[in-house]
Amino acid sequence: MFLSVHASEPVVVGVSLDPPQDNNQKIIEPTLNVLKGTFGPTNVQIVRLPLHELERRLEAGKIDIFLSTSGLSRRMAQKGAKELATMVSDRLPNPNEAYGTLFITRKDSPIDSLADMQGHSLVANLKGGFYGHQIGLGELVKQGHDPYTFFSSVHYVGRDLKKVVDVVLNGKADVGSISSCFLEDTYPKDNEVWKKLKGIGVRPNATGCLASTDLYPNWSVSTMPTADPAVARKAAVALLAMPKAEGGMGWSIATDSTKTDELFKDLQIGPFGFLKDWFSKEFRTRYAGWLLLGIGLLAASLLLSFILGQIVRKRTRSLTESLKKQNELRRKEKAVSEKLSALERLGVVDQLSSIVVHELRQPLTTIRAFLFGAKKKAEKGVLTSEEALTVFEKIEAQSNRAQRIVDDVRKYAKQKTGKYENFSLSEAVNSAIKDFKDSGSYSGDLRIAVDENISMRGSRLEIELVVHNLLKNAAESISQHRRRHPLISIALSKKDDKAGLTVSDNGGSMAESPSNVLSSSKPEGLGLGLLIVKAIAARHGGSFRLEVDDKNATACLTLSIPEDLNEE
Repeated sequence: MFLSVHASEPVVVGVSLDPPQDNNQKIIEPTLNVLKGTFGPTNVQIVRLPLHELERRLEAGKIDIFLSTSGLSRRMAQKGAKELATMVSDRLPNPNEAYGTLFITRKDSPIDSLADMQGHSLVANLKGGFYGHQIGLGELVKQGHDPYTFFSSVHYVGRDLKKVVDVVLNGKADVGSISSCFLEDTYPKDNEVWKKLKGIGVRPNATGCLASTDLYPNWSVSTMPTADPAVARKAAVALLAMPKAEGGMGWSIATDSTKTDELFKDLQIGPFGFLKDWFSKEFRTRYAGWLLLGIGLLAASLLLSFILGQIVRKRTRSLTESLKKQNELRRKEKAVSEKLSALERLGVVDQLSSIVVHELRQPLTTIRAFLFGAKKKAEKGVLTSEEALTVFEKIEAQSNRAQRIVDDVRKYAKQKTGKYENFSLSEAVNSAIKDFKDSGSYSGDLRIAVDENISMRGSRLEIELVVHNLLKNAAESISQHRRRHPLISIALSKKDDKAGLTVSDNGGSMAESPSNVLSSSKPEGLGLGLLIVKAIAARHGGSFRLEVDDKNATACLTLSIPEDLNEE
């Protein structure tokens, strides 16, 4: 008696076009005939689909009963699939442990263990193939590997496992993955395949087939939520009562799906595929804001790092340039200092000459007096040896004194005084100003008003020495009084037969009185001060005066211009 509730709506039975092992293929048609006999031929609709299309139809709720690997049945568990019966046979009597994956390679390959496969290429039949691929990936996870990065490349050739064998034999892939028992059921023992291929990491099992992994449940018949419970019950009863086919093939009940579930959990697929989706959704829901904030902070940090790097590089260049300028300034300062030292020695020689003449006159006069007295006594024959010795000692003492005077003068100057000649006073003043700037001894304002084309006769070196000394004294006066706005003004002008040079500063009263010009508090100074300036002015037919109050100091130098150079 047929099931009347399905008279108008046939039971849709789906069958994977990817059949079980060749021996198991023999049970498919008898199983379909049993279902037709149970529900009536017109009440059963058979659809044969590729694996991916069958899976799509199952998810869409368009199939009531399906025959497939136990892997697909467990993957559909999250959609409500329920296993009714699992295949058994004389060779595979345990429905819980029937098939696994066998990794194969050429016999001349150095690959012997599963670990040796890392970094090599793999060929498999289907990405969703349970026995021929997914069980093998699960075994890699058990051994601590990431199955999705373990191989250098993975190539899929379709449902026919013979193509996997051919690809490995042709050397187009290093490793192939196939279902256990496929080689035994497909190729006779005398076939060349057995001479050219070898299993990888083969482990013993009760089936007598080569396998690189544990064994998992056999093919199964399952129902979907679209099937009426009465349909499911009648289908289960009919399958379990079905007569055995060739080789003892029939249907039984699998009681342990733990391995399959653990496999899917490790691979995060099937009923455990939600783990990937959950993590992704939860992460987006809970941490998207924090992630964006982190990205923003990272971007800001990178930008700040870039800006700081630019600032540091710019500052480094600036400091490098400043250091170069400072070194150049020191070099110029040293050159100017050496030049000024020479100018001072040259300018001071004439002034020292009068001192030398005055100082040497006394020892020379004494020496002449002793020589005259000794000579007179010697002429009279009354010069005793004791008296002669006394005279010699006194002459020696006076000679030593004269020698000391000469040595002191040589310490001040080793060069001769420059000769007098016609020169540009304007150029000499500008040259001294330039040397003063280059010396780096003054960093305040410097106001310059120098008339051009003023010439005179004299020693240009001495005039430059005067100008520089006046500028240096002004800078020292300002520094001593620590003025907030230091200012030095220098002006050169001509009136009639006189040239006037003024150097003024806002330093004010000096620590040393203008009259005390023969002493110096600086250990490197010559101790002549403004006396040199005054003497050089007099030598050039001019005069010098210094006007000082609490806030300002002005040095006024007047120089004569010969008539032949006095052009209006």
